Amino acid sequence: MNHTSKAYDAIIIGGGLGGLVCALALIKRGKKVRLLEKIHMVGGCQGYFTRKGFLFEPCLHSIAEASANGAVVQTLASLGLDETPAFVKLEPTARFIFDDKIFTMPSNFNDYQTLLTQDFPQEALGIEKLYKTMNEIYQGLARFPERVPIIERYSGLVFQQILDEFVSNKRLQAIISGFWGYTGAPPSQASALLYSAWFASLCSEGSYLPQKGISHLVKSLEQTVIEKGGEISLNSPVKKVLIKNGKAYGISLESGEEIKGETIVSNTDATTTFFQMVGEENLPSDFILQLKKLNYALSSFNVFLGVKNGNSLPHDLAAENIIIFPDDDLDSQYQRVLQGKLEKVPYCIAMPTLQNPSLAPKGHHIISLYTPLPYRPEGITNWKDKKEEYTERLISLAENVIPGLRQKIVVKEAATPD
Repeated sequence: MNHTSKAYDAIIIGGGLGGLVCALALIKRGKKVRLLEKIHMVGGCQGYFTRKGFLFEPCLHSIAEASANGAVVQTLASLGLDETPAFVKLEPTARFIFDDKIFTMPSNFNDYQTLLTQDFPQEALGIEKLYKTMNEIYQGLARFPERVPIIERYSGLVFQQILDEFVSNKRLQAIISGFWGYTGAPPSQASALLYSAWFASLCSEGSYLPQKGISHLVKSLEQTVIEKGGEISLNSPVKKVLIKNGKAYGISLESGEEIKGETIVSNTDATTTFFQMVGEENLPSDFILQLKKLNYALSSFNVFLGVKNGNSLPHDLAAENIIIFPDDDLDSQYQRVLQGKLEKVPYCIAMPTLQNPSLAPKGHHIISLYTPLPYRPEGITNWKDKKEEYTERLISLAENVIPGLRQKIVVKEAATPD
């Protein structure tokens, strides 16, 4: 077994955005930091890849609180980057399609409320009260850990209960819940507090994307960590967190190397962190019981297309996020998603080159297709055998919105939920 004599103030497991930001925050406080990433590049879910001149940035659709005074921009500005990344506001935030009817979500809350009231005049008062409540939840969570009455009132409830309190029209409820595929659970299962706060932030401040792309932000964070004295080790999967007398004192890599650290920060999921790296023998029994109650949220099946002949989206659909729903019954859609079906399920069409044309060669665009799916749907034991089938089925769905899409494809890649 190899031992690293050099000790660190902090060891960070995982080089996603959270790990990179954490590293810079600790370095700013004078800490000696080493970040360990198991694959060949940092970025985590915001990893990126290139094919034939196309730069694909798979996971990011929009960022809330990225206005000039928003939490994202203020946090990045505090980390000592050479240049604080600029963000562009999406207009509109999204378009939702139900039965060939398009509902647009503008970036301005008042405009969105006006549009919803025009389509559902009988629900006007309920819409006003609903958004007032969601905004109060958003503001209340920002005061944590202070006790706030509205937070206590809705704590432990699901978002569907808030919807039912204020509006009754099922189509309206489905529109307001239009981002449920991004959050991983329908309103009948999503946290009332978290969904309300996230949605209220989109309504109050709008939705943004990095002007130069998420890949530029990842590279900037990585470079700054190194420039300021932090260490980043790629291809370094962590096997165990080393514990003695109830305290973590380092980690061991799968290679056998041991690295000592005063503080261990994990930027991976709770199951991997506590069950695989820490071990049940080092955890309180009641904590283990709570962990075992957790279920993975939905993942997604993604198809990345490089297309020719310019803008392939109909003019009235041009938007970064277009989400298509088969009907208003979100719970039935969710059940079909769990079964791994691609019939009557929601899916998203994103076109990042509308905001950042530099991601594609001149005269071309990137179109990304997404549908929520579990890590392991019922009946699927190996995604490798299903990858091509699901890719073609998702493209066929998208052709309902973009006729002739298949003939314009020059690059095609897919990513499975695992």
